Amino acid sequence: MRHKSVADVAYEILIKHKKPLHYRKIAEELIKIKPLKVKEPYYAVNASMSGDKRFMRTKRGIWGLVRWKYKNANIKYSLTSYCLKDGTMFLTSYMRPFFSRDKKIIEVTFIDKEGIEIEAVVNNELNCIIGLKEWYKKKELKVNDIIFIGLIDYDKSKYFLVTENETLMKPQEELSEKIFKILEEEGHPLSYKEICERVLEVEVKEDNLFYKYIIDILRKDPRFVEDKEDIWGLFNWLSEIKKLQVKLITAEDNENFKQLIQKVFEFLGFETSLISEGKTSFILIKAQLDYKTYNLIVDGKILDKKSKRIQKYEYWNELGKAREKNKVDFSVIISTDFDFDKLNKKTDEYKVVLFELRWLDSLIKEHNRLPFSLNNLKLIFSPDNSVENNIYKLFERRKQIHNKIKLINIIIKVLNENSSKKLYLNIESLTKIINQKSIEYFEYKKVQKSEVEEITEIFALEPLNILQKTEMGSIILNFKPELARERLNKIIKEMF
Repeated sequence: MRHKSVADVAYEILIKHKKPLHYRKIAEELIKIKPLKVKEPYYAVNASMSGDKRFMRTKRGIWGLVRWKYKNANIKYSLTSYCLKDGTMFLTSYMRPFFSRDKKIIEVTFIDKEGIEIEAVVNNELNCIIGLKEWYKKKELKVNDIIFIGLIDYDKSKYFLVTENETLMKPQEELSEKIFKILEEEGHPLSYKEICERVLEVEVKEDNLFYKYIIDILRKDPRFVEDKEDIWGLFNWLSEIKKLQVKLITAEDNENFKQLIQKVFEFLGFETSLISEGKTSFILIKAQLDYKTYNLIVDGKILDKKSKRIQKYEYWNELGKAREKNKVDFSVIISTDFDFDKLNKKTDEYKVVLFELRWLDSLIKEHNRLPFSLNNLKLIFSPDNSVENNIYKLFERRKQIHNKIKLINIIIKVLNENSSKKLYLNIESLTKIINQKSIEYFEYKKVQKSEVEEITEIFALEPLNILQKTEMGSIILNFKPELARERLNKIIKEMF
């Protein structure tokens, strides 16, 4: 080791870490291997890498290897017989912007995957690059073979040059396993960029050669799931409900899709069973509500690979017979999308509700947040409006209740803040302060004075008695916020 140069040891340290490092980190590791008898070892290491063509700065103070950067080569070129014979490349329209036109002849340097430099020239009069014949021979290239060029430094006329074979990745299964291990070891979701850099062991850009290749692996392997936009994690990390939602969207056959729909309705609180009719089967769904009991019969249909929406349905007669036999209130077909214009005649004839998967997904999310009553879910199938309008109304009604609950919390907070200032608020001034902070508190329009008055009157009554309205019209908080909330929770617990 003592015969190796500082740059050689730094090179081996970067190979070991497989990613760019700050020169101080490189120096710290290098000193453990090869002690440096200099006053400023950090700067000595930095200077050694600066003078060695194998290294390149990726950011200020951060050093990587030139050989890594071939993966950012993204200018594609197909070789002709003339290219191979003369050792040239023609400057195509998409290559032209990457090469200077300042002079008739420009000297350029290409660096291949092994870090070997190839000196060439750009002849702007002939519109071609000359001087690649030996490299073509060395790589045993043939007509129609693909090579890739990538820019290193425009001002210094430096470029990457790699063959298509050198850009080929490991088999998808092997890379998929590597991604899985990276996420498993990390224990939490990572951005696509982080995953890509860990897999390729280099810094990457969106135009990286392997960008689409790796994103394709993430999308196809069921072990991975996009947690948020461009953030990927493991499917096993999801809650059972999230898993159900993902499976619904990615279901590939009708039977599996139907089983998942059955689980969704059980999650919503219904009793379910499978019934057969002719050559097919349906899900019989019951809402047990004493005298308000109602039944549904449901079928699920996935889109085939060609169609963008469901344009026909094969089991109208079977669905009609099953409805009569089981005396159900509603017949429902669930799918990703429908051609409503083409299906309207049949849906009217057989009294069938077409239910889009996105609506079901919204119900799952909201039910998971706060369960619906089975009675309220019945409103979705009301014939007075479309399913989408019915769901919208149900959600709006729920939102209003949520906002009333939120409003009492805000009133308690505002009263508590002002009590320390010894400011006494009436309905009008309380409403004004809430609306001044409407951006902070609310996601909807400003509250009305009548809404604040209604809430304060309810919470001033027994057994709540959280607020008090004085003879002068001031609103007073009877308890500290934490005690007010504790009291409210106890009352609710006693009631139920």
